[in-house]
Amino acid sequence: MQIGASGAEWVAGGPKVQPGSEFAPMENLAGVGVIGSPVPVPPEEIGLVQGDEPMAVSSQIHPLSLTEALDAAGPDRWRQRVALLAAKYDISPALLEAVVWQESRWNELARSPVGARGLAQLMPGTAAQMGVNSADPVSNLEGGARYLRMQLDAFGGDIEKALAAYNAGPARVVRAGGIPNIRETRAYVAAIMARLTDPVRR
Repeated sequence: MQIGASGAEWVAGGPKVQPGSEFAPMENLAGVGVIGSPVPVPPEEIGLVQGDEPMAVSSQIHPLSLTEALDAAGPDRWRQRVALLAAKYDISPALLEAVVWQESRWNELARSPVGARGLAQLMPGTAAQMGVNSADPVSNLEGGARYLRMQLDAFGGDIEKALAAYNAGPARVVRAGGIPNIRETRAYVAAIMARLTDPVRR
């Protein structure tokens, strides 16, 4: 099942953020070279942007059971926060919940082998770029929401490209002209898109 144009706009949020907004333009996405920028990649993020296959917590997670899928919307205590962040960053709650579920299964203490941490699995450099404390769950979730919004803006609202950029790094998506041919990234995007298009899994 595919998300139609109107549905995709709802999931991704509204139109691209206009100049002068609080969000950084594409050329200012530090360390990812979205439009060929020579900005260096922080050492702690090299595994995500320049290495072979990225190793997020999501790469260690096995396929879902139906019970797990039904719980994927997130714990009740996070629903209000998700709704607030979704409104603030103009993305759908379903999209944000799906990303966090895929990243950490709502485990506030989740850590990846390359140093990503928390609900939204933020790398240290990304957390610094977003101006959040990745060790604090509320701050971590906000950083993830803002970073997701930035990727949606950077890739013209294309949800699949934005998700691939969140997982593998924007530079890889730019170089590939789409979803990079990385097993984990392709599985990551497919899993989230399936959740968005299947009401049972939401």
